[in-house]
Amino acid sequence: MGIQKDTLRFVGRLNALMEAGQPPGSAGELFGGDFGEQAYATLADAVKSLPTDKKMRLFAYAAKAARGDMADRLERDSFRCVLEAIREGTPGVLPVEAAERKKNGKVERSLALRVNWCGSWTDTPPYCLENGGAVVNAAVAVNGIKPVKVTVEKIDEPQVVLEYFDSGDRGVYTRGNLAELSNTKEPFPLLKSALMVCGIVPMPGNEAKKDVFDRLGSGLSVSTGVIGIPKGSGLGTSSILLAACVKALFAFTGQRVTDAEVTRRVLLAEQLMGTGGGWQDQAGGMTGGIKLASSKPGFRQDVECEPLKAPASFIKELGERFCLVYSGRRRIGRTVLRQIMGGYIRNEQAFTGTLGDIHALALPMKQCVTAGDMDGFIARMNTQNELTKKLDTGYMNSHIEKILQVSGDLISSKMMCGAGGGGFIQFILKKGCSPEDLSARLKAAFPGEGIDVWECGFI
Repeated sequence: MGIQKDTLRFVGRLNALMEAGQPPGSAGELFGGDFGEQAYATLADAVKSLPTDKKMRLFAYAAKAARGDMADRLERDSFRCVLEAIREGTPGVLPVEAAERKKNGKVERSLALRVNWCGSWTDTPPYCLENGGAVVNAAVAVNGIKPVKVTVEKIDEPQVVLEYFDSGDRGVYTRGNLAELSNTKEPFPLLKSALMVCGIVPMPGNEAKKDVFDRLGSGLSVSTGVIGIPKGSGLGTSSILLAACVKALFAFTGQRVTDAEVTRRVLLAEQLMGTGGGWQDQAGGMTGGIKLASSKPGFRQDVECEPLKAPASFIKELGERFCLVYSGRRRIGRTVLRQIMGGYIRNEQAFTGTLGDIHALALPMKQCVTAGDMDGFIARMNTQNELTKKLDTGYMNSHIEKILQVSGDLISSKMMCGAGGGGFIQFILKKGCSPEDLSARLKAAFPGEGIDVWECGFI
């Protein structure tokens, strides 16, 4: 009983800190860092009846009072609450029946990638669930194409064939194991989660009334990939790949859905996979042009994409001065997301304040675009870059800094794509400088390292 009383007292203290909007501070001292199984069980029971947002924060605070595996477990519980919120805000996924199946038996979809300029991270749960989000970004073709491709096709055999044509990975599934996402060695969590949010495969914890092949009336092949783009690019490839799969699967099963609904389903799929991504990538890749994508607070994220009408002279100048440079390195954003959103959940000012400042940038950036104010556009892009540095110490590194130093006298603005630390860098060149000038400079400084300007166009 002593442990239980101590834990309940601990819960009360954590709740008081949360209600006061204070960071955890010395919460770990309440248990001397020894938060064991009994304490965990009592905490889990104590928060059952609490709203999702409070449970999320209590688990995050408790993680500061634990060590090792227990701290990781509590952090996972905190982010599992985010999944609960997204599932609550996503309309019920209805199972697909054979009668709804697309008669032509084959669907193909292609999507663009995106570059992000202002508002990054405000689209990410749980920040967007509590505050809404606002992002200015643009859809881009790279090397003259929309590089995200997916083909969904009927097959006669009672199988689901999943394939990444860019890597050569291929898996054949028969029965039962399509709903498995918990295996860390699972090669197709993205494609499986897409099948789940489209109602083809049951989500974890849900029992299917019919076998997947009986419900489809056939077997199914999903082949997808991203042409010519390195992994960890920062251009939103994984979320946009999910969006392409969801669009194609809905079309294949004869269901009409809006892009806003696809965006919401992809947001849920990200949580099911455990990547926890936001909505700006899929919104950016599905909707052409420069846009303000925004949502209001709430578990149901209805993302609106407002096309930004800029003067023709601004679009021409931006097209001439914008450059996309590959850094020669890759970085995956999942751990970065946990760091930033974990800090937000714990009400740490370094994260809450900076995210608020980033959120406030989107509307002024919109105004710069619509007014054709290139100087203001550059200034706000640079501000986003500096604010993102505050959120993530790995956003920049010595390798990236060297590229920036070599390019410095040719550029007016720079910003990492996505989570940074690798992938692509976007530049606005100084007037009078050309992409060819920058390419020659980079090739001379980094011979044979693949650091160069890539062909990129707004669409």
